[in-house]
Amino acid sequence: MNDPEQYVGLPLYYNWRNLLARRLSTALTFTVVAVLVAVLAVLLSFAAGIRASLTASGSALNVMVLQTGATAESTSIVNPDEVGRLIQTPGIASDAIGQPLLSQELCVQTSIPRRGQAGALANVAVRGVDPAAFSVHDEVRIIEGRLPAAAALEIIVGKAAADRFQRLDIGDTVELGRAGNRFYKVVGIFAAGGGALESEIWAPRTILSDSYDRRFVSSVVMRIQGAGFAEEAISYVRGSAVRLNARLESDYYIELTSKTRQIVTLTTILIAIMAVGAVFAVANTMYAAVDGRRREIAMLRTIGFARRSIVVSFMIESLSVCVVACLFGLALSLLINGSRRDFLSDTTWTVLAYDLRITPGIVLAALGLATSVGVVGGLAPALRASRTRIIEALRKS
Repeated sequence: MNDPEQYVGLPLYYNWRNLLARRLSTALTFTVVAVLVAVLAVLLSFAAGIRASLTASGSALNVMVLQTGATAESTSIVNPDEVGRLIQTPGIASDAIGQPLLSQELCVQTSIPRRGQAGALANVAVRGVDPAAFSVHDEVRIIEGRLPAAAALEIIVGKAAADRFQRLDIGDTVELGRAGNRFYKVVGIFAAGGGALESEIWAPRTILSDSYDRRFVSSVVMRIQGAGFAEEAISYVRGSAVRLNARLESDYYIELTSKTRQIVTLTTILIAIMAVGAVFAVANTMYAAVDGRRREIAMLRTIGFARRSIVVSFMIESLSVCVVACLFGLALSLLINGSRRDFLSDTTWTVLAYDLRITPGIVLAALGLATSVGVVGGLAPALRASRTRIIEALRKS
């Protein structure tokens, strides 16, 4: 045991005993790290939920057509003569009777109160569609109620919208139209694979056009025969024959995930600032432990424990506090896992309802952060402890 190269570790109960002996400083460090982890998990869960909803939207077999220069359906105007030219798009699929699978869609917005938030309004998208839309958007299916009648003031609402907003249950009425004087009755609830369409209200396009006095559509979505036709179809739409902008529907929704990149960037900055504070908290706790246990450390060195044993012992204490705090912080964050929220897109100016998600990646990120804080905060005090001068420490009363 007196061999300086020999490593003999201190028992783990020794580390736990010392942590419990300093309850106040240990509890403060524990709290700082737990809060850090909880904030990280919650903020990243926002980004994960939004990303999951948008990446589940759209199809690689659908081509979305917007007016040139428009960044979203809310800013796009496609005139009837332009729609007519789209019928000749190469590779466009047909339905059972040979009609092109082309969905003309009108997008408007209306204010709907949020559930559980008195006076809080959300800008919800209202999409006017024809029967062809249910073939083009084949992920959409009625899960409750029925489809609206073609010539009636009736609507169906997405599952996420019905869960998140008021007055969207079957039998309720929603005021739409330019003057808000058209009363549409909710007759069905639809699901769309968890995608963005579930945050919308759908109505018959011709009736909605009359209510808002709009003789154009916002977008046209075409189903193509196969992925191999996408490039040719997009080139045709962008070319001189049509002169509109086109992209895959799935790409359109992926571009909307730029909001999540902003969230991740802001999260990174915030967490970095908080992590610095956590490192100092861990370091202060461990330095206090070193100062209070100098004679004890000297005794350990005297009976044969190597410097490496002292370093490892203090690092175990630091990591123990951080890892346990991390698990506690993750447990707190799980309280919001699966809860539904919404955000206002700065591209479409309508809300997207989504579920907060604590993913395995977030758990690993939290564990990595807590471990890093423990290592960085505990290393310098551990090295200081290992360099304790035995004779001087034993002489002190």
